[in-house]
Amino acid sequence: MDALSRLPVWLRNPRYTGSNRCLPCTIVNVVIAAGLALVVATVSVGWALATFAVAAATIAVRGYLVPGTPALTKRYLPDRVLALFDKGPERGGGAGGAVADEVPSDHEVSFDPATALVEAGVLLEDPVVDDFVLEEGFHDAWRREARTLADADADEAALAEFLEFDPGSIALVDRGHAYAAYIEDEPAGRWESRQAFLADLAAADVLEAYWDDWKGLSTARRSELLGSLRLFVETCPTCDGDVTLGTTVVESCCRQYDVLAATCEACGARLFEADVDPETIERAAEA
Repeated sequence: MDALSRLPVWLRNPRYTGSNRCLPCTIVNVVIAAGLALVVATVSVGWALATFAVAAATIAVRGYLVPGTPALTKRYLPDRVLALFDKGPERGGGAGGAVADEVPSDHEVSFDPATALVEAGVLLEDPVVDDFVLEEGFHDAWRREARTLADADADEAALAEFLEFDPGSIALVDRGHAYAAYIEDEPAGRWESRQAFLADLAAADVLEAYWDDWKGLSTARRSELLGSLRLFVETCPTCDGDVTLGTTVVESCCRQYDVLAATCEACGARLFEADVDPETIERAAEA
């Protein structure tokens, strides 16, 4: 687990630090801190060093030095500049939290999750709705397993079994805006919520019994498949609320994104989120 996560909540600001740290804001604030130190250096070099050290520490734990930096950066830096540093998901991307520790081989580069799930009998083409739907037996087993995992409240053990790691080396941290996994204090995965995590682990358990080729896939590809399956989640693993799929706008530190999102109507948990091109959505709606 990273050192910042061990600091008291009142001191750190997880919204703008760690994996959420905004590089443009950080650069702007470091430049400001250096400027302040140079001004102080005209009086005392020692005080200048102390000023810069305090400023740097503040940026490290809070994400910024000047209050309102995110809004100021968003307002005054051109979007093309922000895009150079932005860490948002790629357009057309898949799951927002899959654990992936392997580089796909050349053969796996052409891997298509939808095709693989159809060939496995997990997804079926429904001519009535003109779309893919989950096979009924798989859907029911997935829902039962997700609820079982939620009630068991043994997330680290379930993830350790999926990754085939020692449970003692795995830690899960709920950051409110994300559910993060660490292996021996190193970041190993990130989900939109605990509910998304439970959906992935439950699907993995069911797929292992349902699909002979499942265990032969790399961890990266299995994670990609699990993330794709979350598009078809109908009920929340923890509250049984209805999950709806739609487009919405989410705001990062410096930018706004149009995302395709699956959200529980009852508890508000986000189970899937992927950056999408608004023009693509409009064309699909018109078609």
